[in-house]
Amino acid sequence: MKKLLLMALCMLLLLCAAGCQSEQDKVYDALMASSSEGPRELSSQEAAATSGGAEPEEKPQPDTKLEADLVLCTYTSDATAEIWQDYIREFNETYPNIHIEVKDSEAVSDVSGYITRTTVELMSGEAGDILDMEWLPAQRYSMSGVLAELDSLMEADPDFAGDKYYTNVLDGMRCGGKLYAMPYEFAPVGIRLDKKAADSLEAEYETGKPIKVSEVLALAALANELPEYAELPVLGYCLWDGFNFAELSSRINENEKTADLDSDSFIQYLTAMKALRYSENAQIGASLMPDDGNLFGGFCSIVNLWTANQMFAGNYLDMLDSPSVTPMMALETDEGGRLYTAKSLAVASSCKNKEAAFAFLKFVLDSERKLDPENYLRTAFAPVNRDVNKRAMEVYYGKDQGEEIQAIDKWCGEVDTVVFYDRSRELLEKLNEICSQYMRDLLTAEECARQMQDMAFIYLRE
Repeated sequence: MKKLLLMALCMLLLLCAAGCQSEQDKVYDALMASSSEGPRELSSQEAAATSGGAEPEEKPQPDTKLEADLVLCTYTSDATAEIWQDYIREFNETYPNIHIEVKDSEAVSDVSGYITRTTVELMSGEAGDILDMEWLPAQRYSMSGVLAELDSLMEADPDFAGDKYYTNVLDGMRCGGKLYAMPYEFAPVGIRLDKKAADSLEAEYETGKPIKVSEVLALAALANELPEYAELPVLGYCLWDGFNFAELSSRINENEKTADLDSDSFIQYLTAMKALRYSENAQIGASLMPDDGNLFGGFCSIVNLWTANQMFAGNYLDMLDSPSVTPMMALETDEGGRLYTAKSLAVASSCKNKEAAFAFLKFVLDSERKLDPENYLRTAFAPVNRDVNKRAMEVYYGKDQGEEIQAIDKWCGEVDTVVFYDRSRELLEKLNEICSQYMRDLLTAEECARQMQDMAFIYLRE
Protein backbone atom coordinates (compact mmCIF):
# COMPACT_ATOMS: atom_id res chain seq x y z
CA MET A 1 0.00 0.00 0.00
CA LYS A 2 2.78 2.37 0.93
CA LYS A 3 4.69 1.67 -2.26
CA LEU A 4 1.66 2.32 -4.45
CA LEU A 5 0.64 5.48 -2.67
CA LEU A 6 4.13 6.89 -2.85
CA MET A 7 4.49 6.07 -6.53
CA ALA A 8 1.10 7.63 -7.16
CA LEU A 9 2.21 10.80 -5.44
CA CYS A 10 5.29 10.87 -7.65
CA MET A 11 3.17 10.74 -10.79
CA LEU A 12 0.70 13.29 -9.45
CA LEU A 13 3.68 15.59 -8.98
CA LEU A 14 4.69 15.33 -12.61
CA LEU A 15 1.42 14.98 -14.50
CA CYS A 16 -0.88 17.21 -12.52
CA ALA A 17 1.47 20.23 -12.57
CA ALA A 18 2.41 20.22 -8.93
CA GLY A 19 5.85 20.89 -10.29
CA CYS A 20 7.39 22.72 -7.36
CA GLN A 21 10.49 21.29 -5.75
CA SER A 22 8.94 21.58 -2.29
CA GLU A 23 6.41 18.94 -3.31
CA GLN A 24 9.21 16.70 -4.56
CA ASP A 25 10.83 17.03 -1.16
CA LYS A 26 7.57 16.00 0.49
CA VAL A 27 7.43 12.90 -1.70
CA TYR A 28 11.06 12.10 -0.91
CA ASP A 29 10.59 12.63 2.82
CA ALA A 30 7.48 10.46 2.77
CA LEU A 31 9.37 7.79 0.90
CA MET A 32 12.19 7.74 3.40
CA ALA A 33 9.83 7.89 6.40
CA SER A 34 7.47 5.20 5.13
CA SER A 35 10.10 2.65 4.18
CA SER A 36 11.11 0.42 7.02
CA GLU A 37 14.26 -0.41 5.10
CA GLY A 38 15.07 3.00 3.62
CA PRO A 39 17.34 3.12 0.57
CA ARG A 40 19.08 -0.19 0.15
CA GLU A 41 22.73 -0.26 1.17
CA LEU A 42 25.17 -0.08 -1.69
CA SER A 43 27.61 -2.90 -2.17
CA SER A 44 31.27 -2.03 -2.04
CA GLN A 45 31.36 -2.13 -5.85
CA GLU A 46 28.37 0.18 -6.12
CA ALA A 47 29.82 2.52 -3.51
CA ALA A 48 32.99 2.69 -5.57
CA ALA A 49 30.90 3.52 -8.62
CA THR A 50 29.48 6.58 -6.91
CA SER A 51 32.95 8.05 -6.79
CA GLY A 52 33.76 6.98 -10.31
CA GLY A 53 35.79 3.89 -9.37
CA ALA A 54 37.99 2.44 -6.67
CA GLU A 55 40.36 5.36 -6.87
CA PRO A 56 38.86 8.83 -6.28
CA GLU A 57 39.19 11.10 -9.28
CA GLU A 58 41.32 14.18 -8.94
CA LYS A 59 39.29 17.34 -8.69
CA PRO A 60 39.89 19.82 -11.50
CA GLN A 61 42.12 22.73 -10.69
CA PRO A 62 40.22 25.94 -9.88
CA ASP A 63 39.70 28.22 -12.88
CA THR A 64 40.38 31.75 -11.68
CA LYS A 65 40.41 33.36 -15.13
CA LEU A 66 36.66 33.67 -15.49
CA GLU A 67 35.19 36.39 -13.27
CA ALA A 68 31.56 37.45 -13.15
CA ASP A 69 28.64 38.39 -10.92
CA LEU A 70 25.57 36.56 -12.22
CA VAL A 71 21.91 36.25 -11.24
CA LEU A 72 19.95 32.99 -11.59
CA CYS A 73 16.20 33.55 -11.91
CA THR A 74 13.85 30.78 -10.74
CA TYR A 75 10.28 30.18 -9.62
CA THR A 76 11.35 28.99 -6.25
CA SER A 77 10.40 27.22 -3.13
CA ASP A 78 12.79 26.82 -0.24
CA ALA A 79 13.76 23.40 -1.59
CA THR A 80 14.40 24.72 -5.11
CA ALA A 81 16.59 27.50 -3.76
CA GLU A 82 18.51 24.98 -1.67
CA ILE A 83 19.19 22.78 -4.70
CA TRP A 84 20.51 25.70 -6.73
CA GLN A 85 22.63 26.86 -3.81
CA ASP A 86 24.13 23.37 -3.59
CA TYR A 87 24.97 23.48 -7.29
CA ILE A 88 26.51 26.94 -6.89
CA ARG A 89 28.66 25.86 -3.92
CA GLU A 90 30.01 22.92 -5.91
CA PHE A 91 30.49 25.12 -8.98
CA ASN A 92 32.52 27.63 -6.96
CA GLU A 93 35.03 24.96 -6.04
CA THR A 94 36.08 25.07 -9.70
CA TYR A 95 35.10 28.66 -10.54
CA PRO A 96 35.71 30.64 -7.35
CA ASN A 97 35.49 34.01 -9.12
CA ILE A 98 32.05 33.49 -10.66
CA HIS A 99 29.49 34.60 -8.09
CA ILE A 100 25.86 33.58 -8.66
CA GLU A 101 22.93 35.04 -6.76
CA VAL A 102 19.60 33.17 -6.80
CA LYS A 103 16.72 35.51 -7.55
CA ASP A 104 13.51 33.91 -6.35
CA SER A 105 9.83 34.55 -7.05
CA GLU A 106 8.82 35.58 -3.55
CA ALA A 107 7.17 38.73 -4.86
CA VAL A 108 4.63 36.78 -6.96
CA SER A 109 2.09 34.33 -5.61
CA ASP A 110 1.38 32.14 -8.63
CA VAL A 111 3.01 30.75 -11.76
CA SER A 112 1.05 33.02 -14.10
CA GLY A 113 2.32 36.08 -12.24
CA TYR A 114 5.85 34.71 -12.34
CA ILE A 115 5.70 34.17 -16.11
CA THR A 116 4.32 37.69 -16.65
CA ARG A 117 6.96 39.28 -14.45
CA THR A 118 9.80 37.30 -16.02
CA THR A 119 8.62 38.12 -19.54
CA VAL A 120 8.53 41.85 -18.79
CA GLU A 121 11.94 41.72 -17.14
CA LEU A 122 13.43 39.77 -20.04
CA MET A 123 12.15 42.32 -22.52
CA SER A 124 13.74 45.10 -20.48
CA GLY A 125 16.96 43.19 -19.83
CA GLU A 126 16.37 42.96 -16.07
CA ALA A 127 15.50 39.28 -15.58
CA GLY A 128 18.98 38.16 -14.65
CA ASP A 129 21.64 36.18 -16.50
CA ILE A 130 20.65 32.52 -16.10
CA LEU A 131 17.05 31.31 -16.19
CA ASP A 132 15.63 28.14 -14.70
CA MET A 133 13.18 27.40 -17.53
CA GLU A 134 10.77 25.31 -15.45
CA TRP A 135 7.31 26.90 -15.86
CA LEU A 136 8.59 29.32 -18.51
CA PRO A 137 7.55 29.10 -22.21
CA ALA A 138 10.90 28.07 -23.68
CA GLN A 139 9.78 27.98 -27.32
CA ARG A 140 8.17 31.40 -27.15
CA TYR A 141 11.20 32.97 -25.49
CA SER A 142 13.50 31.29 -28.00
CA MET A 143 11.65 32.84 -30.94
CA SER A 144 11.43 36.29 -29.35
CA GLY A 145 15.18 36.87 -29.09
CA VAL A 146 15.36 37.21 -25.29
CA LEU A 147 17.50 34.06 -24.90
CA ALA A 148 21.09 33.62 -26.03
CA GLU A 149 21.78 31.04 -28.72
CA LEU A 150 23.89 28.30 -27.10
CA ASP A 151 25.41 26.51 -30.11
CA SER A 152 28.12 29.13 -30.58
CA LEU A 153 28.98 28.90 -26.86
CA MET A 154 29.26 25.13 -27.14
CA GLU A 155 31.50 25.41 -30.20
CA ALA A 156 33.72 27.98 -28.50
CA ASP A 157 34.25 25.74 -25.47
CA PRO A 158 37.05 23.24 -26.24
CA ASP A 159 35.98 21.04 -23.32
CA PHE A 160 32.37 20.66 -24.43
CA ALA A 161 32.03 17.13 -25.86
CA GLY A 162 28.55 16.81 -27.35
CA ASP A 163 28.85 13.08 -27.96
CA LYS A 164 28.71 12.26 -24.23
CA TYR A 165 25.12 13.51 -23.98
CA TYR A 166 21.78 12.28 -25.27
CA THR A 167 22.03 14.56 -28.29
CA ASN A 168 18.44 13.68 -29.26
CA VAL A 169 17.27 15.31 -26.02
CA LEU A 170 19.20 18.49 -26.91
CA ASP A 171 17.87 18.40 -30.49
CA GLY A 172 14.29 18.08 -29.28
CA MET A 173 14.69 21.43 -27.51
CA ARG A 174 15.88 23.28 -30.62
CA CYS A 175 13.93 26.17 -32.07
CA GLY A 176 14.53 27.00 -35.72
CA GLY A 177 17.48 24.60 -35.65
CA LYS A 178 19.20 26.42 -32.78
CA LEU A 179 19.47 25.59 -29.09
CA TYR A 180 18.38 28.28 -26.62
CA ALA A 181 17.47 26.22 -23.54
CA MET A 182 19.93 23.57 -22.32
CA PRO A 183 18.20 20.46 -20.93
CA TYR A 184 20.18 18.99 -18.05
CA GLU A 185 17.69 16.39 -16.80
CA PHE A 186 14.87 14.61 -18.62
CA ALA A 187 12.43 11.72 -18.36
CA PRO A 188 10.96 9.62 -21.18
CA VAL A 189 7.18 9.35 -20.94
CA GLY A 190 5.73 5.86 -20.98
CA ILE A 191 2.80 3.71 -19.93
CA ARG A 192 2.14 0.46 -18.17
CA LEU A 193 -0.94 -1.65 -18.82
CA ASP A 194 -2.86 -3.98 -16.58
CA LYS A 195 -1.08 -7.17 -17.58
CA LYS A 196 -4.08 -9.48 -17.38
CA ALA A 197 -6.08 -7.17 -19.62
CA ALA A 198 -3.16 -6.82 -22.05
CA ASP A 199 -2.74 -10.60 -22.21
CA SER A 200 -6.46 -11.11 -22.74
CA LEU A 201 -6.26 -8.74 -25.71
CA GLU A 202 -3.00 -10.34 -26.94
CA ALA A 203 -1.20 -7.01 -26.75
CA GLU A 204 2.58 -7.08 -27.20
CA TYR A 205 4.74 -5.32 -24.63
CA GLU A 206 8.38 -4.94 -23.63
CA THR A 207 10.47 -2.21 -22.04
CA GLY A 208 10.69 0.81 -24.31
CA LYS A 209 8.48 -0.66 -27.05
CA PRO A 210 6.67 2.26 -28.75
CA ILE A 211 2.91 2.44 -28.43
CA LYS A 212 0.81 5.22 -29.94
CA VAL A 213 -1.87 7.16 -28.08
CA SER A 214 -4.52 5.83 -30.50
CA GLU A 215 -3.40 2.26 -29.76
CA VAL A 216 -3.73 2.89 -26.03
CA LEU A 217 -7.25 4.27 -26.52
CA ALA A 218 -8.22 1.27 -28.64
CA LEU A 219 -6.83 -1.23 -26.11
CA ALA A 220 -8.64 0.50 -23.25
CA ALA A 221 -11.92 0.45 -25.17
CA LEU A 222 -11.56 -3.28 -25.87
CA ALA A 223 -10.66 -3.92 -22.23
CA ASN A 224 -13.88 -2.20 -21.09
CA GLU A 225 -15.78 -4.73 -23.20
CA LEU A 226 -14.37 -7.56 -21.07
CA PRO A 227 -16.70 -8.39 -18.13
CA GLU A 228 -13.94 -8.14 -15.52
CA TYR A 229 -12.88 -4.69 -16.79
CA ALA A 230 -16.27 -3.24 -17.72
CA GLU A 231 -16.29 -0.78 -14.81
CA LEU A 232 -12.54 -0.09 -14.58
CA PRO A 233 -11.43 3.48 -15.47
CA VAL A 234 -8.91 3.85 -18.25
CA LEU A 235 -6.37 6.11 -16.53
CA GLY A 236 -4.93 5.98 -13.04
CA TYR A 237 -3.60 9.06 -11.23
CA CYS A 238 -4.84 11.58 -13.83
CA LEU A 239 -7.98 12.26 -15.87
CA TRP A 240 -8.52 12.52 -19.63
CA ASP A 241 -6.15 15.51 -19.77
CA GLY A 242 -3.33 12.98 -19.42
CA PHE A 243 -3.97 12.02 -23.04
CA ASN A 244 -3.96 15.68 -24.16
CA PHE A 245 -0.66 16.06 -22.30
CA ALA A 246 0.71 13.57 -24.84
CA GLU A 247 -1.25 13.91 -28.07
CA LEU A 248 -1.08 17.72 -28.40
CA SER A 249 2.72 17.53 -28.33
CA SER A 250 2.98 16.65 -32.03
CA ARG A 251 -0.10 18.52 -33.25
CA ILE A 252 1.16 22.00 -32.39
CA ASN A 253 4.38 23.30 -33.95
CA GLU A 254 5.57 26.55 -32.41
CA ASN A 255 8.48 26.85 -34.86
CA GLU A 256 6.21 26.82 -37.90
CA LYS A 257 3.28 28.44 -36.05
CA THR A 258 0.92 25.67 -37.11
CA ALA A 259 -1.66 23.48 -35.38
CA ASP A 260 -3.56 20.40 -36.46
CA LEU A 261 -6.52 20.45 -34.10
CA ASP A 262 -9.45 20.67 -36.52
CA SER A 263 -8.50 17.70 -38.70
CA ASP A 264 -10.52 14.50 -39.04
CA SER A 265 -7.78 12.57 -37.23
CA PHE A 266 -7.94 14.87 -34.19
CA ILE A 267 -11.75 14.68 -34.11
CA GLN A 268 -11.39 10.89 -34.15
CA TYR A 269 -8.96 11.17 -31.24
CA LEU A 270 -11.44 13.31 -29.26
CA THR A 271 -14.26 10.85 -29.96
CA ALA A 272 -12.20 7.82 -28.91
CA MET A 273 -10.95 9.59 -25.78
CA LYS A 274 -14.44 10.57 -24.62
CA ALA A 275 -15.84 7.07 -25.14
CA LEU A 276 -13.69 5.66 -22.33
CA ARG A 277 -14.42 5.45 -18.61
CA TYR A 278 -12.60 7.82 -16.25
CA SER A 279 -12.37 8.18 -12.50
CA GLU A 280 -14.62 10.85 -11.03
CA ASN A 281 -11.51 12.68 -9.92
CA ALA A 282 -7.76 12.31 -9.94
CA GLN A 283 -7.30 12.41 -6.19
CA ILE A 284 -4.83 9.90 -4.87
CA GLY A 285 -6.06 8.01 -1.84
CA ALA A 286 -7.05 4.69 -0.37
CA SER A 287 -10.35 4.75 -2.21
CA LEU A 288 -8.50 4.27 -5.50
CA MET A 289 -6.23 1.52 -4.28
CA PRO A 290 -6.82 -2.23 -4.69
CA ASP A 291 -8.63 -3.70 -1.70
CA ASP A 292 -5.52 -5.50 -0.51
CA GLY A 293 -3.34 -2.41 -0.96
CA ASN A 294 -0.99 -4.44 -3.12
CA LEU A 295 0.19 -2.92 -6.39
CA PHE A 296 1.10 -6.30 -7.75
CA GLY A 297 -2.40 -7.53 -7.11
CA GLY A 298 -3.62 -5.28 -9.92
CA PHE A 299 -3.89 -1.67 -11.02
CA CYS A 300 -6.88 0.48 -10.15
CA SER A 301 -7.09 1.33 -13.88
CA ILE A 302 -6.29 -0.14 -17.29
CA VAL A 303 -3.53 2.37 -18.14
CA ASN A 304 -1.01 4.27 -16.05
CA LEU A 305 1.14 7.08 -17.41
CA TRP A 306 4.66 7.04 -15.98
CA THR A 307 8.08 8.48 -16.59
CA ALA A 308 11.04 6.13 -16.94
CA ASN A 309 13.16 7.61 -14.21
CA GLN A 310 14.68 6.96 -10.83
CA MET A 311 11.77 8.24 -8.72
CA PHE A 312 10.44 4.70 -8.43
CA ALA A 313 13.66 2.85 -9.30
CA GLY A 314 13.35 0.62 -6.26
CA ASN A 315 10.03 -0.69 -7.60
CA TYR A 316 10.93 -0.67 -11.28
CA LEU A 317 12.78 -3.96 -11.32
CA ASP A 318 10.18 -5.58 -9.08
CA MET A 319 7.54 -4.78 -11.69
CA LEU A 320 9.43 -6.49 -14.51
CA ASP A 321 8.36 -9.88 -13.18
CA SER A 322 4.99 -8.76 -11.86
CA PRO A 323 2.03 -10.92 -12.87
CA SER A 324 -0.21 -7.84 -12.84
CA VAL A 325 1.54 -4.98 -14.67
CA THR A 326 3.42 -4.85 -17.97
CA PRO A 327 6.90 -3.43 -18.44
CA MET A 328 6.92 0.27 -19.28
CA MET A 329 6.44 1.12 -22.95
CA ALA A 330 7.41 4.30 -24.79
CA LEU A 331 4.37 6.52 -25.36
CA GLU A 332 4.21 7.95 -28.88
CA THR A 333 1.89 10.53 -30.38
CA ASP A 334 -0.08 9.47 -33.43
CA GLU A 335 2.26 11.67 -35.47
CA GLY A 336 5.17 9.51 -34.31
CA GLY A 337 6.70 11.76 -31.64
CA ARG A 338 8.52 9.82 -28.91
CA LEU A 339 7.75 11.83 -25.78
CA TYR A 340 9.88 13.16 -22.97
CA THR A 341 9.78 15.92 -20.37
CA ALA A 342 12.83 17.99 -19.48
CA LYS A 343 14.31 20.51 -17.08
CA SER A 344 16.50 23.16 -18.67
CA LEU A 345 18.56 26.30 -18.12
CA ALA A 346 18.97 29.25 -20.46
CA VAL A 347 21.17 32.34 -20.72
CA ALA A 348 19.45 35.70 -21.19
CA SER A 349 20.54 37.53 -24.32
CA SER A 350 21.18 40.58 -22.12
CA CYS A 351 23.78 38.67 -20.04
CA LYS A 352 27.09 40.55 -20.19
CA ASN A 353 29.29 37.50 -19.53
CA LYS A 354 27.78 34.64 -21.48
CA GLU A 355 30.95 32.56 -21.24
CA ALA A 356 30.73 32.54 -17.44
CA ALA A 357 26.99 31.79 -17.54
CA PHE A 358 27.59 28.92 -19.96
CA ALA A 359 30.26 27.52 -17.64
CA PHE A 360 27.53 27.09 -15.02
CA LEU A 361 25.16 25.45 -17.54
CA LYS A 362 27.87 22.98 -18.53
CA PHE A 363 28.70 22.29 -14.87
CA VAL A 364 25.07 21.40 -14.12
CA LEU A 365 24.88 19.30 -17.30
CA ASP A 366 27.94 17.28 -16.23
CA SER A 367 27.02 17.02 -12.55
CA GLU A 368 27.40 13.59 -10.98
CA ARG A 369 24.92 14.30 -8.18
CA LYS A 370 22.71 11.43 -9.40
CA LEU A 371 25.42 8.96 -8.40
CA ASP A 372 24.39 9.75 -4.82
CA PRO A 373 21.39 7.52 -3.96
CA GLU A 374 19.65 10.35 -2.09
CA ASN A 375 19.77 12.63 -5.15
CA TYR A 376 18.84 9.63 -7.28
CA LEU A 377 15.48 9.43 -5.52
CA ARG A 378 14.91 13.10 -4.87
CA THR A 379 13.98 14.18 -8.40
CA ALA A 380 11.91 12.50 -11.08
CA PHE A 381 14.40 13.12 -13.89
CA ALA A 382 17.49 11.41 -15.33
CA PRO A 383 20.77 13.11 -16.35
CA VAL A 384 21.11 14.25 -19.97
CA ASN A 385 24.75 13.25 -19.59
CA ARG A 386 24.50 9.72 -20.99
CA ASP A 387 27.54 8.37 -19.17
CA VAL A 388 26.32 9.65 -15.79
CA ASN A 389 22.84 8.23 -16.39
CA LYS A 390 24.15 4.76 -17.21
CA ARG A 391 26.45 4.77 -14.19
CA ALA A 392 23.59 5.97 -11.98
CA MET A 393 21.35 3.12 -13.17
CA GLU A 394 24.16 0.66 -12.43
CA VAL A 395 24.42 2.10 -8.91
CA TYR A 396 20.73 1.82 -8.16
CA TYR A 397 19.59 -1.17 -10.24
CA GLY A 398 22.83 -3.13 -9.92
CA LYS A 399 25.33 -3.97 -12.64
CA ASP A 400 23.73 -7.39 -13.06
CA GLN A 401 20.74 -5.65 -14.68
CA GLY A 402 22.73 -4.77 -17.79
CA GLU A 403 20.05 -5.91 -20.25
CA GLU A 404 17.36 -3.76 -18.67
CA ILE A 405 19.71 -0.79 -18.30
CA GLN A 406 20.56 -1.14 -21.99
CA ALA A 407 16.86 -1.16 -22.91
CA ILE A 408 16.22 2.03 -20.91
CA ASP A 409 19.35 3.69 -22.32
CA LYS A 410 18.18 2.82 -25.86
CA TRP A 411 14.77 4.33 -25.12
CA CYS A 412 16.40 7.47 -23.71
CA GLY A 413 18.38 7.74 -26.94
CA GLU A 414 15.24 7.64 -29.08
CA VAL A 415 12.99 10.30 -27.53
CA ASP A 416 12.52 13.31 -29.79
CA THR A 417 9.42 15.29 -28.79
CA VAL A 418 9.14 17.48 -25.69
CA VAL A 419 5.69 17.22 -24.14
CA PHE A 420 3.55 20.28 -24.79
CA TYR A 421 3.15 20.73 -21.05
CA ASP A 422 6.81 21.79 -20.93
CA ARG A 423 6.62 24.01 -24.00
CA SER A 424 3.54 26.06 -23.15
CA ARG A 425 1.59 25.32 -19.99
CA GLU A 426 -0.48 28.45 -20.52
CA LEU A 427 -1.82 27.33 -23.88
CA LEU A 428 -2.31 23.75 -22.68
CA GLU A 429 -4.47 25.00 -19.81
CA LYS A 430 -6.62 27.03 -22.22
CA LEU A 431 -7.00 24.08 -24.60
CA ASN A 432 -7.94 21.78 -21.73
CA GLU A 433 -10.61 24.25 -20.61
CA ILE A 434 -12.22 23.97 -24.04
CA CYS A 435 -11.83 20.19 -24.03
CA SER A 436 -13.44 20.05 -20.59
CA GLN A 437 -16.61 21.56 -22.05
CA TYR A 438 -16.62 18.80 -24.66
CA MET A 439 -16.13 16.11 -22.02
CA ARG A 440 -19.13 17.57 -20.14
CA ASP A 441 -21.31 17.40 -23.28
CA LEU A 442 -21.37 21.17 -23.74
CA LEU A 443 -19.65 20.97 -27.13
CA THR A 444 -19.60 18.47 -29.97
CA ALA A 445 -16.29 16.95 -31.04
CA GLU A 446 -16.30 19.15 -34.13
CA GLU A 447 -17.01 22.32 -32.12
CA CYS A 448 -14.33 21.42 -29.62
CA ALA A 449 -11.75 20.80 -32.34
CA ARG A 450 -12.57 24.09 -34.06
CA GLN A 451 -12.37 26.13 -30.85
CA MET A 452 -9.10 24.47 -29.85
CA GLN A 453 -7.66 25.21 -33.31
CA ASP A 454 -8.74 28.86 -33.08
CA MET A 455 -7.22 29.22 -29.61
CA ALA A 456 -3.92 27.69 -30.74
CA PHE A 457 -3.88 29.92 -33.86
CA ILE A 458 -4.32 33.08 -31.75
CA TYR A 459 -1.62 32.02 -29.27
CA LEU A 460 0.91 31.08 -31.96
CA ARG A 461 0.56 34.47 -33.64
CA GLU A 462 0.67 36.67 -30.56
